[in-house]
Amino acid sequence: MKRIFKITFIITAITLFLASCVKDLDKLPIDPNTFTSANVYNNPAAYKQVLAKLYAGLSVSGQQGPSGNPDISGIDEGFSEYIRAYWYHQELTTDEAVIGWNDQTIYNFHRQMWDSRDVFIAAMYYRIFYQISLCNEFIRESTDAKLDERGITGTDKTNVQYYRAEARFLRALSYYHALDLFANVPFVTENDNVEKFFPTQIKRPQLFVYVENELKAIEPLMIGAKANEYGRADKGCVWTLLAKLYLNAEVYTGQERNTDCITYCKNVIDAGYTLEPEYKNLFLADNYNNNEIIFPVSLDGVRTQTYGGTTFIVHAAIGGSMVPADYGVGGGWGGTRTTKAFVKKFRFF
Repeated sequence: MKRIFKITFIITAITLFLASCVKDLDKLPIDPNTFTSANVYNNPAAYKQVLAKLYAGLSVSGQQGPSGNPDISGIDEGFSEYIRAYWYHQELTTDEAVIGWNDQTIYNFHRQMWDSRDVFIAAMYYRIFYQISLCNEFIRESTDAKLDERGITGTDKTNVQYYRAEARFLRALSYYHALDLFANVPFVTENDNVEKFFPTQIKRPQLFVYVENELKAIEPLMIGAKANEYGRADKGCVWTLLAKLYLNAEVYTGQERNTDCITYCKNVIDAGYTLEPEYKNLFLADNYNNNEIIFPVSLDGVRTQTYGGTTFIVHAAIGGSMVPADYGVGGGWGGTRTTKAFVKKFRFF
């Protein structure tokens, strides 16, 4: 009897121990200041805070500005900021701009010598897919089913539905950049599991169709053109991105879509957007007052400090005999300029 009792006691103790372990693994963090996806989205206000991070992914490079605690490690935060990296790819590869610095492989852009090992190419690539990953997570956590499960209803639910459409726009924008710059790329959406795996590669024509379909799907879900909060995407942004997509459709798919491009350009014009009478007004600190900018990436000297964005565009272009104060800044970086050949095209004397 004693032996049977001992065996029973041991089995019972093991059972209780295992049950205790399983329950412990199911517990949420005890620290009230610790947030996970299991509790942060219970607060309706948190959705807009996370949405702000998605927008900030286009302007800042980490958790504090202008550098420190970066989103992407192993790469300089200045030249890996989204807008600055995109500017490098769009401008330094043309006759419009050159840069006087000798940072690693920066001169390869103008000399048309880049390859897959280029650190500046990698910076843009990583930034695009980091942004897509953030958007995927927000979209995954803001379905109607999850909102209902968390008891988010009424106006709060309606607002989150708008936020979700905007997150889908931001993801489509980054996939458009991937489509344009890199052609055949890894493809991941909110439907993929959150785990370590090798994503499938999508071909350029198929990615074109995905971006097109996604933009058309969210068009009726977006706030009307020029009716959203400043800095947030609206229907005008969707139409503009569709127009840009169709403009180069023949390059992406082998089939021109110029008529569709005209259609969406007309939508933008009919919404009331007009060219600014003075070009310089696009670059002033109060450019939020003009009627030409459709989708601003918001930056300022206090809330969005960065070594990229307009900080880079303005400071890097000032050097030599130029007086920084004439351009509203405290100093120049002596970097970007244009070519003599480009200047000669506009000389009338």
